[in-house]
Amino acid sequence: MNQQLGSYVKFFHIIRELGDSFQIDSKQKQILKVNFTIKDKKLMTILNDLNDEDQEEIKFSLLNYLNELPKEKQGVSRQMKRTRSSITDVDLIKGIQFDETKSHDSVNDMEKAFKLINDFYNKKKEGQTINPKINQIFENIRNLFIQNESQQNQSPILLTKGSSSPTMDMNQLIESDLLDSYKNIKFQFANYMKSHLLLMDENVSYTTIFNLLRELTKNLLNCDHFSFFNLNSNSELELYQTKTDIFDQIPLDQSITNEIASFPQNKIFRFPLNSQLCSKLDQMNYLSSYGLYSNNIIFIYHSKQNKQLDSGSILKIANDYQLIDELKNMSMFLIHTIQNAKVQFFSPLSIADMILDLGISFVRASKFILIEQMYNILSQMFKIDKLQTDQQEISVWDSESVYIVFKDYQVTVCFRIYQMNLQKQSDQRIYSEVKHYYEKYLRFIRECFDKSAFYKFFLRSNDSLVFEFDKSGHLLFLSRPIPKQIKSNFNIQFNSHMIHNNQLSYNKIFDQNVVSNIENYLQDHNWKTMKDNEKQYEIFLKIEEKTYKGFALIFTENTKGWVKKQFKQLESGNQLDSKIKAKIRKQLIQHETINFVNKLEENNPEVKNSVASLYMPLQQLILKRTKSNQTNQQDQHKIQTSEIEFKKSKFANIEELDLNEFQLENQDDLIDTFDFNIMDLTNQKEKHRVVWVILKKNAIFDDFHLPYENLQNFIKEIEYHYNINNNPYHNYDHGITVMQTAHYFCKELEQTSKNTIIDNFNKFILMISSFGHDVGHTGRTNVFEINSLSDLAIRYHDKSVLEQHHAALTIQILKYPQCNILINLNQIQFRNFRKGLISNILSTDMTEHFTLLKDFENRPKNFNDSKILSGYIMHASDFGGAGKRSNISVKWSQRVNQEFSIQYKLEGELGYPQQPYMKDLHIPQVMAKSEVGFLKVIVRPCYVLLSEFLEGRLKHCIGYIDDTIQHWEKIGKKNEEQQQQ
Repeated sequence: MNQQLGSYVKFFHIIRELGDSFQIDSKQKQILKVNFTIKDKKLMTILNDLNDEDQEEIKFSLLNYLNELPKEKQGVSRQMKRTRSSITDVDLIKGIQFDETKSHDSVNDMEKAFKLINDFYNKKKEGQTINPKINQIFENIRNLFIQNESQQNQSPILLTKGSSSPTMDMNQLIESDLLDSYKNIKFQFANYMKSHLLLMDENVSYTTIFNLLRELTKNLLNCDHFSFFNLNSNSELELYQTKTDIFDQIPLDQSITNEIASFPQNKIFRFPLNSQLCSKLDQMNYLSSYGLYSNNIIFIYHSKQNKQLDSGSILKIANDYQLIDELKNMSMFLIHTIQNAKVQFFSPLSIADMILDLGISFVRASKFILIEQMYNILSQMFKIDKLQTDQQEISVWDSESVYIVFKDYQVTVCFRIYQMNLQKQSDQRIYSEVKHYYEKYLRFIRECFDKSAFYKFFLRSNDSLVFEFDKSGHLLFLSRPIPKQIKSNFNIQFNSHMIHNNQLSYNKIFDQNVVSNIENYLQDHNWKTMKDNEKQYEIFLKIEEKTYKGFALIFTENTKGWVKKQFKQLESGNQLDSKIKAKIRKQLIQHETINFVNKLEENNPEVKNSVASLYMPLQQLILKRTKSNQTNQQDQHKIQTSEIEFKKSKFANIEELDLNEFQLENQDDLIDTFDFNIMDLTNQKEKHRVVWVILKKNAIFDDFHLPYENLQNFIKEIEYHYNINNNPYHNYDHGITVMQTAHYFCKELEQTSKNTIIDNFNKFILMISSFGHDVGHTGRTNVFEINSLSDLAIRYHDKSVLEQHHAALTIQILKYPQCNILINLNQIQFRNFRKGLISNILSTDMTEHFTLLKDFENRPKNFNDSKILSGYIMHASDFGGAGKRSNISVKWSQRVNQEFSIQYKLEGELGYPQQPYMKDLHIPQVMAKSEVGFLKVIVRPCYVLLSEFLEGRLKHCIGYIDDTIQHWEKIGKKNEEQQQQ
């Protein structure tokens, strides 16, 4: 074959067209494939003499080539292949030969013509577009049979299966139905393996996940929508349905309670039309709804009004064939994926991995659909009994009937067919067809298992990027989202638009250099490493039993997967000095953090436009201004922010607490819970008292001999500096909330096996650190301070500007004699206190967020580092307002976004770079989108990791965050719908 024609792909495209136009049958197509793969000389000579533009000449020459082949090669009998089957009692047909006649070729031609006409009729009935020439031929045939009908007074047997027809015609219909059933089921269950491609797009979003789950349900269950009810309380049901994609709470009345009590558990059942439960669904308009009640969750799968759910769905046969476990796994996967994708940053690769696990179990189960449909097809012609048992072996009842046994480790099925005579060629042919298609389907299942294992290996590989293509050059598998570096180096085109438009062929994905290498490689047949601009990738040819099956490309990266190994070596390296180990560990953490953040931003572009971008390390929000701005505007408008010198508090005349009568009260127990809300307190005295209660509950008064009067002065002075700038968010309320949240986390820590990590001295440091962590806040971000060249930015060299300011101001207040609550600490204790306080407050630097997470995530098994744990609790406590119940969390969000909006306006007035996530926050949709990104990417992962450390004691907090995410999602979706109207 010449270089211009160039590849297997083009050859197989030509023979596919020949097959689609019915110019060659499947046997002839197979002959061409095999002879092409083994490089038959005559076939190669034909192809080498042809040009790329002569495709019609190629077709003509291929047809002549087939006609010139010896008859014994063309007539490879499909029946001979089928007698190798081991799925039934081979002795039943032993020694039986087909009755060959001289008119064999004519019979084959008639059979072929009948199948073509029947296939055409089905397409026409389904409303598909028909070639006018073919339609005219069909009309001529129909007229011929109408004439025959008038002579013989018979219905045209080609047009309806319900009419009376000769035995030979019924056999043909049976064979055609068996073939159609095999093809349709295989097509339906093969499609799920391509579904993961949607997850490999660089713009994967929740909408992608939602559509993928809908498509998966359609492929595996033949359903259009699904819903579920979660019985999470005695008074309410949690409802989710794909039609609205919203979680709702509905009241649980007596009629619904009675209906639920009537549902069988762990079985598939069909809902009645007057179901009270289904009436709660939005605009119920389905022909049928099937339910599964398990673990206090009711799953519902729906088919549309114009489609009857038949034996093509596993739902219909699940009870008979013991497929409930597969459906339960599927249902729980759908629920958990929907819930998690709504409220957290998701890993496309982990979802793809789960889809492969789930899908392969359904592929195994799909053989029972084929068995069921075969039973229905055979029942049209024969009387047939069906036996199902959990035994592998089945005893034959008599010698007069024909038995077909389908073995399975779970359910073995046996057909007992009456009146089938295997001495008759027509009956033997049907019998062989059943065996052939079932055994062929078992091979398809084995292929799916092999492919699944191959795919899962590469999905879990960090080093390789794999593209697998079928024999027509269309993409079957992609192991992970394409890294930017590889995408750029090889000009790779891959996006969701190409997926939906079915354009994922190799010559659409790769540039001409790679395409040429692929085609040249397929031409030469030999393994080799291709070089393109000194960047290597490998091409592999897939050949099975001398038949070409496709090819694969593998790109390799070398920078992944080494960090955890280094950690293990580091932890076991006793020969290293502790300071050196700490330094190496810090470098490894930074490396892993940068990789994680880059991947996060690459897979979630919307993160850059949300407040989550504020937490990114090495962020590029500090931009250079024009020279004019750097001279006049900078000098004219520079913000003069400095640490405020201590002076007498404005709140000195506030009513003081009676120190002699200080005692805990019953309402103070609320301070030990995550539901405490500072906004419920109406005056400053009540707020001051919260600080006293927290210190009292932690025995800090007694252990460290705090002077009551000094403590009261310290509290009031901290309050003064918090509120001096009248910040909507970073004020005294926020300081107390963070302190109370840290107190709550410490209370939960006391209930775990790690309760000794933070002793009471470090707890004292943590409480004071959290109380003063934002004292003297300017109401602006670090980026603003740096861009404005404020005194704070100059003093702290642009590094953790505000955090260093808060720590310094807290220490400065503590140094004043009237506010010194550390007066009874010795010199060593004071230094350790100061060092711990600075470390804790610096951990609230937002740009250190991911480093903190990675450091805490990679802690050793024998973790006992109070510094790391205190810093992490401090950082998590800083999100205390965001993590509260939705109604409280939303108020905190409104406050912080008010600060952002003020800063955005000021940046514009002063000519400073404006931060994109601060723009248009007065628009509900914009604010909702920003908050969703913040909660999903920043807050939730932080709390999940801490909850895991605290042995699952923060699950309710994570539930609050999930509810808040859904609250903002509803607002964003509602505004989008209003804009579309």
